[in-house]
Amino acid sequence: MRLAKFTLLLFAFLFLLSTSIQAQEPLVHKKKMHLSPEGKLYINKDLPLYFRVATSPNKNAESHLLMPTPDSKKYANPAYLDTEGYNTFRSPSKVDTVTKQTIYPLEDIKFEVFADSKAPITHFEFDNKKYFKSKNTFYFGEKILVKFRVADATSGVEKTYFSINGQPYKELISDIELNVEKLYEIKYYSVDFVGNAETPKSINIKIDLTKPITKLTVEPDLYNDIISVRSKIILEASDENSKIKKTVFSINNGTFYNYRNPIVISGLSEGEHTIAYYSVDNTNNEEQKKTYTFYLDKSPPMVVDELMGNTFIANGKEYSSGRSKVKLTAMDNKAGVHEIRYSINNGEFLEYTKPFFLSKSGKLKIQAFATDKVNNQVIKTIITNKSNISYVDLSGPTLGHRFTGANFISKDTAYITKDTKITLSSRDEASGSKRKEYSIDNGEIIEYTGAFGINKEGEHSITYTGYDNVDNSSTNTFICVEDNIGPEIFFRFSIPSEKTKVIDAKNYSIYPNHVVLFLSSTDASVGFDKLLYSVNKAPNKAYTSLITGFQKEKAYSINVTSIDKLGNKSQKIIEFYIE
Repeated sequence: MRLAKFTLLLFAFLFLLSTSIQAQEPLVHKKKMHLSPEGKLYINKDLPLYFRVATSPNKNAESHLLMPTPDSKKYANPAYLDTEGYNTFRSPSKVDTVTKQTIYPLEDIKFEVFADSKAPITHFEFDNKKYFKSKNTFYFGEKILVKFRVADATSGVEKTYFSINGQPYKELISDIELNVEKLYEIKYYSVDFVGNAETPKSINIKIDLTKPITKLTVEPDLYNDIISVRSKIILEASDENSKIKKTVFSINNGTFYNYRNPIVISGLSEGEHTIAYYSVDNTNNEEQKKTYTFYLDKSPPMVVDELMGNTFIANGKEYSSGRSKVKLTAMDNKAGVHEIRYSINNGEFLEYTKPFFLSKSGKLKIQAFATDKVNNQVIKTIITNKSNISYVDLSGPTLGHRFTGANFISKDTAYITKDTKITLSSRDEASGSKRKEYSIDNGEIIEYTGAFGINKEGEHSITYTGYDNVDNSSTNTFICVEDNIGPEIFFRFSIPSEKTKVIDAKNYSIYPNHVVLFLSSTDASVGFDKLLYSVNKAPNKAYTSLITGFQKEKAYSINVTSIDKLGNKSQKIIEFYIE
């Protein structure tokens, strides 16, 4: 079923395609003879000729085909005319039709016939000479009449035929009127009275009744029809038919100029201006004039600075407190303020969103940078020693801490014991230090009065804050680990024990006298510092290598001591018997 449906659709498509192709083909014209009203006989030069004779002019009279002489037989019946245009057939000597006597002097009787193998030549013309031609297409901005002039050298023009946009050819009766906006492809040709058909020609005509469209844009600075001196006005015209012939513009009702490049307006005065503009296409369709009114803003914002906060005397100098803030206000005459940025002592410009604390102490240079919404810019410099503030103290004290007693520092961590004391310090070059406070592991805040310890095993976070006399503060945090546990001790014999022995109610593992004893130690926090051992209560020795030289038939007790880098100790007794 699907195959049958597909076959039917394919047949329909091929039929339509065949019909479309045939519709654009010229008609078939039969080659023939033509007797003009003047009695001239025109014969298509390609047609064969046969000669017949009759004794009466009556169409129905008896006639006979003339037979050629033997030497002409090859070129007669049919015969062909050899000369384009005028040809004659002759019979010797004229005879008087009444007396039947030969006329002297002798003169041939001539019969005329005209051979025609040349097709007509057709030319077109328009009733409107205002057109634009691009490539092979004529563009008109209004309706037109297409006229055809035809010339034929011999038998004359019988008919002219035309086809529009692939429609079947039909006879031209009158001029062709085109009045609808679209593209017309007109094919045309003429045929003469003996069937000579001209090779079809074609002409493309576009009726263009649509006016161009011009778009105005402003780059780069534009805000609510407010622009800056850096802005340029761009006119972009478009036309889908005959294309743009010209775009013109005028400023403030002045002379119209052809638009070629973006319009620079920096030479205009600050204030409101109007630009008029329109485009014309190549068929003279003229766009309705448009206008655009804009305000040229040449003025940057104005910046006002204000210090918010109190000043007071400390150590014989006048200081602003850490609570003081700088407030910046910008005002703009037209476009409005886009943003404010500020820089302190030639540092990075930061976005201003609210009054800010000064981040540096001393005499400061503050730069305020403001832009409006069309990118007009201003920079204002504020020097604090030229204002009411002679010295700015915005920094808290310099903080420090130290440990008294056993301590070991590794990277950012301090290792201490329960006996280690922590001392906090602060120093302020300006208004002077006032007080300190601290907390352990984010616990309660304790006022610092002197050195303190932690006395709790494990890792701890100490946060402390120092305040100066203007309540500027600094905070520091450090990590310390309280470690009160000695290292772990390990030992290993080079030979495993396979039996035991009881001596004085003690059970000893038994080893041969060539056995070797290995010692090692590890510490979970700071690492061990040294490893000592004593054999059978002898003085301690530093363990540097394996222990050997054991005597036969002897019990041994080795006391091992490991000390970490904080002085924490651990001990282990190793007892065995040498066989």
